[in-house]
Amino acid sequence: MQVTSEGPVKITKATIDAVWRRRAPDHRLIVRDKDCRGLALIVNSTAMTWSYAYRPRGTNPLTERRCPNRTVTLGNPATHSPDDARTAANRIKGQAAAGADPAADRKAKAEAVRRERSATLGRLAEGYRLALPKRPKMRGNGLLSPRYVAEELAQLRLALADMECDNLPAADLGMAEVRRLLNRAAVVGVASPCARFGALSRFLDWCQDAGHIQANPCALIARARRPRAPQARSHYLTPAELARLWESAGGLREPVWRDLARFLIAVPCRRGEARQLDWSHVNLDAAEWRQPGHMTKNRDPHRLHLNALALQVLRDRYAMTGAKGLVFPAPVSKGAVDTFTDIKTTLVTKTGPQDGEEGPPPLDGWTWHDFRRSFATALGEAGIPEAVADAVLNHRQSATRGGVLGVYQRASRWPEQVRAMQLWGRLLVAAIEGRDADANVVPMPVHVG
Repeated sequence: MQVTSEGPVKITKATIDAVWRRRAPDHRLIVRDKDCRGLALIVNSTAMTWSYAYRPRGTNPLTERRCPNRTVTLGNPATHSPDDARTAANRIKGQAAAGADPAADRKAKAEAVRRERSATLGRLAEGYRLALPKRPKMRGNGLLSPRYVAEELAQLRLALADMECDNLPAADLGMAEVRRLLNRAAVVGVASPCARFGALSRFLDWCQDAGHIQANPCALIARARRPRAPQARSHYLTPAELARLWESAGGLREPVWRDLARFLIAVPCRRGEARQLDWSHVNLDAAEWRQPGHMTKNRDPHRLHLNALALQVLRDRYAMTGAKGLVFPAPVSKGAVDTFTDIKTTLVTKTGPQDGEEGPPPLDGWTWHDFRRSFATALGEAGIPEAVADAVLNHRQSATRGGVLGVYQRASRWPEQVRAMQLWGRLLVAAIEGRDADANVVPMPVHVG
């Protein structure tokens, strides 16, 4: 591009009109003003701008030379008349004489604005989505499970939506927005305000570590104002109640639903583990289910003894599906079952009176996870040591017991697990058959160490 410099001349409106008519492609004309040294009109082929050049006071501490000239754009003839441009230039000249550097200040301010716009909470949440699966667990070894990551990100998105600050720069987030989340949770009745607040707080901790914010506003909320964690469920079902559900499962529309419900009663596993059960994990002859680490909540491989009831269910499944793929494939998709809510609703209905008949009310108020608590409670009443029940449930020693015992006790106590599962099966069979199982219950000896 060709550059031509003219002047100094006193720039007027007529001067501006004249040089605009002289504009040409690939040519830049610089007209310097006589009345204000450093002020110039820059004329390009498509636009004109006012420019002011100055030299900051002092020297560069590294080179010990005067600082180079700085250039500041003031506007254009449409926004600044020649007199307005001179006034703006003289203002900057005064700032530079006082030791300031207006060009550097403008650049820093523009960079801060750009950084704030790029670091909105919504955009940072996207970065958090990519970073979270790679973060190690706070307790234990390994990475966070995909299920935990999905739930955490879902709660974070709900929190940002409640605060209406998805496009808010992270640096501008304050206690007012967090209080809005708390107030909305109180008014609307959010099902899990503690989970939502916790997910937001952990996200903001990540933002703080990355330097996007100075402090986490959630940490400044008084503990009395923070959502309380939901009270731990203590509900469990007796073997007699589980027997009612076992019988009701026989009336489910799909055989796979019946078998899955009965398997969850017979084996105290998590429903997510049961829905992913593959025939390659099962040895019917050895009566064992070996769970790979990627299937379990704590990511540890786990072995479960299969009692007679569980084997009965699996043999029925084997006759229907063969020994390939999922044990409990969904009726239509043939993938993992995801209709636990519908199955439970039908079970509850079928435990109540049918077709106007009289009978006990429907058995409601339970969750699938209550089956695990029912197992531990019933076996505890029968004298089974807690450590054995914990081992069957695949609870880590360090998670259920503290101190030296939790750190050093790694015994699986497999023979006792086998006896515990067999006892659980006998309790269920007795309840299903409507007879007393007390005579068959033999308390297990408690092993020390």
